[in-house]
Amino acid sequence: MLWKLFRSSWRKAPAARTSGYSVLLPVPADLPVFLKIAMGTINAQQNAGLVETLVIPDMPTPAFTAAFELAKKDWNNGPIRLVTLRPLERFITSRINSPHTNHWLQMTNGVEAATSTHVLLHDADLFITDKNFLASHYAAIAGKDLACLGINPVWDKWYAENHLGHVTATWELMFDVAWARSFKPWMHRGHNGVVNGKAHEFDTTLLPQSLTEPKRIDRHQGEWGFVHFNYVICTYRWFQENEKQGKPAYQDEHWRILLVRLLVDAYESTETESAVPSLAELRKALTGESKRVDYRGAMAAKNYPEFRNKLEQLIDSGILDLRKMKVLREGIATFDGAMGWCGDVSARGLKERAITA
Repeated sequence: MLWKLFRSSWRKAPAARTSGYSVLLPVPADLPVFLKIAMGTINAQQNAGLVETLVIPDMPTPAFTAAFELAKKDWNNGPIRLVTLRPLERFITSRINSPHTNHWLQMTNGVEAATSTHVLLHDADLFITDKNFLASHYAAIAGKDLACLGINPVWDKWYAENHLGHVTATWELMFDVAWARSFKPWMHRGHNGVVNGKAHEFDTTLLPQSLTEPKRIDRHQGEWGFVHFNYVICTYRWFQENEKQGKPAYQDEHWRILLVRLLVDAYESTETESAVPSLAELRKALTGESKRVDYRGAMAAKNYPEFRNKLEQLIDSGILDLRKMKVLREGIATFDGAMGWCGDVSARGLKERAITA
């Protein structure tokens, strides 16, 4: 109800829009490593059709602004600017620690700030490995009556089971700004809603997509030009909440906290060990000696191959310098040994049993 009242209309749109797309970079303000990664990713892209890049932190701080200004010194891919949430929104995001609400607010503020006909919603934990990826993405939607162009089906099978198979996942979603603004802002928020008489929990943009003619939504097929780890920022927020509430060690079953630490070290970022556990602390999690994270159990063992294979794809992608590759390989070595990962992507080299205390 709060969001329906507060975000029932959009800010006034510009009188005219530039043909092309704006990249929206929603990033976590307290994890500056993802600012470095996101800006570096877009800076390396071929810029046909690119109008501007908008950096949108969830909880803007003076430290984040300083980090942005520093990162801008290496930027050479067209206009780039910082977009901040409204004062009430900043107040809320700093207190409720909801990654889904944060992402929606970042997306809607980005749409309002964009001066282009289309926007690209970039995921902070996605690495683009093909320098022509975004140019090709825009070329596929430009001049067509498409509302959205995605790259993967939505993960939730409910949509396909209910004749909504056209709905596409939000990461790297290219969409028409006019289409987005044709729905009330609150409708894009992840929330419980009803479509065709059926209740469901809709993630960001998925209710508007469900209410859009299927022929106006399309997607590229296959995994091409990117490595995506998925839900890393969400996991970090849940980890934070776990520590705030003094609960037992967080079950990092998809190895995402480890990924954050590896990236912090590889990119020489400024996150402290109190914010992101050190590798030494995470090694303790393999045997239950850490009070912050736990990597024991069947689910962590089951999910290690997927995480590790994605990390290997990133290391071998050609977008990292030799130092970063070395830091990642050295950092993951202990975990590979503990989990029995031998680098064989087909056999996966994983122990059949889970690590136990």
